[in-house]
Amino acid sequence: MSFLALVAGLWLLAAISPGPNFVLVVRNASRHGLGPALWTTAGIATATLVWGLAGALGIRTLFIAAPWAYTGLKVIGGAYLIWLGLRLLRPGAGRRAAVDTNCQSGAPSGTAAWATGLGTNLANPKTAVFVSSLFATTMPAHAPVYDTLAAVGLMGAVSAMWYSVVAVALSRPRARRTFERVRHVFDRLVGAVLAGFGLDLVVSNAR
Repeated sequence: MSFLALVAGLWLLAAISPGPNFVLVVRNASRHGLGPALWTTAGIATATLVWGLAGALGIRTLFIAAPWAYTGLKVIGGAYLIWLGLRLLRPGAGRRAAVDTNCQSGAPSGTAAWATGLGTNLANPKTAVFVSSLFATTMPAHAPVYDTLAAVGLMGAVSAMWYSVVAVALSRPRARRTFERVRHVFDRLVGAVLAGFGLDLVVSNAR
């Protein structure tokens, strides 16, 4: 139990650190409401489970043995985040948002919001390295498989709970009214953050 508590605590600290996942949930909650934000959260939690399983399987060892695989994932993930950010930075991005929707309000469908959350979280392979290090330093020697699976499931639950709290808080009417007054500026800010994270992933290969 102490192992699981430690994993939960460390993962919560990682989750609450501002990053692409956070700004994406904040934007969808403030602009589109609770439903799309929760679907985004579900996508992020799904990707957390993927990275958790990858970390448990020792994907860091693969990255060390085949550096090109890690480099390739970083470039692909970085390019995705840059593309996502540039969509928000382009003039008229707010007007074009309705093109990819299934409802008159301009909110993305549940599937689209889920896919965006999934893709944004999967875009950063550094997460797999972090998870591998987390398990290496906290998991007891010869831990049974069910302990590992419990830890992965707990990570997904922590991500889901944290981003759900953010989604509920930022989708409240007062928060949405405030957001509408600064929507265009905030869209540009989110776009810059996403593109910046993506650029960092790509450029880090040259360091």
